Amino acid sequence: MPRETYRLTFLRNNWYNENYLPQLASAAESGVLMGSTHGGTVASASRANFAAAAAVVLTTPGHDNVVYELSGDTAYDYTALAAAIGAAIGKPVTYTDLTTEAHVAALKQVGLDQATAEFVAQIDAGIAAGALSEVSPDLARLIGRPTTPLIDTLRAAAA
Repeated sequence: MPRETYRLTFLRNNWYNENYLPQLASAAESGVLMGSTHGGTVASASRANFAAAAAVVLTTPGHDNVVYELSGDTAYDYTALAAAIGAAIGKPVTYTDLTTEAHVAALKQVGLDQATAEFVAQIDAGIAAGALSEVSPDLARLIGRPTTPLIDTLRAAAA
């Protein structure tokens, strides 16, 4: 019996710039971005960038048995994220780094249930541990241009 040969391609997307759009309104109101990332960084890109890379992989040859690590061109910490949000909304925003416990409590205070608050805090724990910090050239190489900067996504949403 002939053995089947599989051709696989993995697109391992980092974080999406658009994940931070909900923070625009709350930061505009409070002037604060809170979290518990402890200096960890994120190398996000726009959803359109990830979609363009998938389209290239699906429509061009040469991607068999490859794992692509897709990320933005730079990584930023949450202090830089707060500054970018502030630039997008036209109001200064500062980042307040909390302990995980204080972060969960603050999220509950603004209306999240316990499980959701813990989930959000665990995302920040992953960021603090470096889970989203890797910068890879794969995404820019696949799409043939630099990735969309976070500030561009935030400004477009705030407009």
